[in-house]
Amino acid sequence: MSNDTYRVAVVGAGGTGAYYGGALARAGADVTMIARGPHLEAINKNGLQLNSVLLGDFQVECTATDDMASIERVDLVIFAVKSWGTDAAIKAMASGDMVGEGTLIISMQNGIDSEPQLSAAFGPEHVLGCTATVSALIAEPGVVNQAGGPGSLVIGEMDGGPSDRVTSLVERCLTAGLAAEANDNIEMALWMKFTFICALSGMTALTRKPIGEIFAQETTTEMYRQVLSEVAAVARAKGVGISEELVDSTLKTTQGREPFIIGSMGHDLIAGNPIEIGLLNARVVEMGKELGIDTPANFAIEAALRPHEGGAG
Repeated sequence: MSNDTYRVAVVGAGGTGAYYGGALARAGADVTMIARGPHLEAINKNGLQLNSVLLGDFQVECTATDDMASIERVDLVIFAVKSWGTDAAIKAMASGDMVGEGTLIISMQNGIDSEPQLSAAFGPEHVLGCTATVSALIAEPGVVNQAGGPGSLVIGEMDGGPSDRVTSLVERCLTAGLAAEANDNIEMALWMKFTFICALSGMTALTRKPIGEIFAQETTTEMYRQVLSEVAAVARAKGVGISEELVDSTLKTTQGREPFIIGSMGHDLIAGNPIEIGLLNARVVEMGKELGIDTPANFAIEAALRPHEGGAG
């Protein structure tokens, strides 16, 4: 890491990326937001306004650009683009000097394929495993609202075990007010997040309803648990020990969350945007077929949502 000003690039400054990048900017990091259109223009003109139930409301000055080739080497890349933008974002990152000696990359994407893709593109030495759990959305250009979720970050080395660079990054995030922690088994954490998000995003997109209304019905609650259980079965078949007890605790924890929460895929579907069904429930179905695991609940979600994959436009 650099001994000078800590430099951060947020690749995909939507709700999630802007929340974590904004917190680091408030703590003194030199943050560049990669954004587009009116959101980019508003950040450059007025800064980023973050309205957060966890961090409070604040405004930070930071640079925004849509040209990643113009960014010099940074200490940290927060990779937070939607799945359909992954290949283009990686190509743009590689077009300049953003990723250089000592640069760390943490992905805040949903799914379990991001770290392998980034490692293949830039080398595994640059990539840490990370799970980010927050409900944050662009309210209007230059303004991000964070209304729910724990705002947590779990970070670890992909090959397991502690490291000084993980400890240093976690400490920096904690100083910025973020709920960050190191994890020596980040593969388990990534699969737990995948299990959680397949149910949350899959079921809220399928029903077009927030979790409070899903859990108010026995049928949708049972289907929610079935989605969790199927993903856990696939994980176990791949050697990741997600037990049924962990399935039950994940369901119970989610039932205790804010009842208005809708997963990111649900928000995108309602807004008419492309959705990440191929990265989530359809990926579970794909792996289930390869491993001989039945995944009927995830298949039902995939079948219902595939026609919406490209968005309304």
